[in-house]
Amino acid sequence: MKRTLSTLAVVAALLAAAVLCAMQLERIPLDRPESRELLYLPSPEILKLVSLGNPELVADALYLWSIQYYSLFQPHERFLYLETIYDLITDLDPLYFDAYRIGALIMQIQVGGDELELERAVRRLFDKGLGNLPQSWMLAEAAAWDMFIRFRDRGAALHYAEIAAERPGAPARLKRMVGVWRDTESKWTVEDSIDYWRKAVAEAEDAYDRRMCMSHLYDATVLKDRQLLDRLLREHAAFSGACAESWEEMIAAGLLRQVPADLTGSPYGIEPENCVIVAYKRIKDQ
Repeated sequence: MKRTLSTLAVVAALLAAAVLCAMQLERIPLDRPESRELLYLPSPEILKLVSLGNPELVADALYLWSIQYYSLFQPHERFLYLETIYDLITDLDPLYFDAYRIGALIMQIQVGGDELELERAVRRLFDKGLGNLPQSWMLAEAAAWDMFIRFRDRGAALHYAEIAAERPGAPARLKRMVGVWRDTESKWTVEDSIDYWRKAVAEAEDAYDRRMCMSHLYDATVLKDRQLLDRLLREHAAFSGACAESWEEMIAAGLLRQVPADLTGSPYGIEPENCVIVAYKRIKDQ
């Protein structure tokens, strides 16, 4: 009984001290960023100790406080202790999805300063979250789009998109996004692209997903065919003095054995002005 009363007395004293500190902080002028600096930021170990076995509740309280605290800043100001605070919150509750996501968003509101260091700070928070939430494709997707839109870092965006696409329950659109970004950034050969999209078609979840993947597969196969056929058309034009008007001319010249066709079996056309192939892309639902 005495031990319980002593514990309650300690808790009451801590609460009273917290209220007193809060009152003192409220009196600090808020007209300058330096006035908003924290007077003291406890370590995770101290907060876990005073949480009496409920660190998640302390994390919730700090999270709500942080949103209010940083709402006082302007985008051009340096957000004091920002990374430290969200690191502390996620130390208390490593599974706190919103703390990783919202913390990263608040960091990105800042303008000016060292953009590279800001991106590194955002990535550190995301990486910590992805390590603690290995099943979350949503956090990885958020990281991908933040890198793509906010920092224009396509390499980092693709990195996080690949993580998202491989996580359990990831929607089909993430796998398509990875393929499109790899195509755009030329991160693989055309053969790699064809293999990826062929597998994506085979694993499509529904008719829409299959059609989208087929569209990308079609484009990849056209790109590969174009590498050969455009070269043959140029060779024929150099020899004959004019672009071939039909594939039969190419066959007669011994450059082809048959009329070349696209992924759907439709013959390619020839654009005589630029002397290149034309793909008609008539993809049917199957």
